[in-house]
Amino acid sequence: MMKRLTGICLGLGLGLVLLASCASTKVVEHWADPDFDAKLKNIMVLSLNQSDKSRRKFEDGFLHALKQRTIQSSVSYILLPSNEDLDKEKVKAAIAGSDIDGVLVLRAVKITKEERYVQAQATGTRYNSFYAYVGEYRPTYSSYTTEDTLVHLETNLYAVDGAKLIWSGKTETFNPSDVDAYLIDLTKTVLDAIGKTGFIL
Repeated sequence: MMKRLTGICLGLGLGLVLLASCASTKVVEHWADPDFDAKLKNIMVLSLNQSDKSRRKFEDGFLHALKQRTIQSSVSYILLPSNEDLDKEKVKAAIAGSDIDGVLVLRAVKITKEERYVQAQATGTRYNSFYAYVGEYRPTYSSYTTEDTLVHLETNLYAVDGAKLIWSGKTETFNPSDVDAYLIDLTKTVLDAIGKTGFIL
């Protein structure tokens, strides 16, 4: 049974019924601070504009992916359990005096749907005679229009020292399937992109 990625864009009033096809995530836009030359060692994951349940799901997904890369990490919902606590000053106060040196912020941007025309295909046997082949043409199905779903997410990585943005990226995920598969694909794509900068392991 398909799961629903409910609350992914709660602030935008959007929900998504996940599709049966495999997810495919790509970074469509990114920026890295050319002057930042340190490596973050302890990252807190913070997911915005989602329901409490979805926020925990996304933060746990990135936490697991970071730990798989042996990067010390934590989730914000432990320090700031309520979504109402997610303002700049409360976040700063929560991490003050800790060993956290980086904050990875996730923000659902939007969900878009696009129609795609699928041309009918045919099967047949190879014949030397054109006229013989014509008689063997058999469409396997009729042409039809289908609807694709794109999930747009923005990820920002901040260095706690100076509250400085050091990496920003926007991703698109094409026809995500269940939530777990989506998060595996998303976290790998995002962390691979950040890893290329040398800001994390």
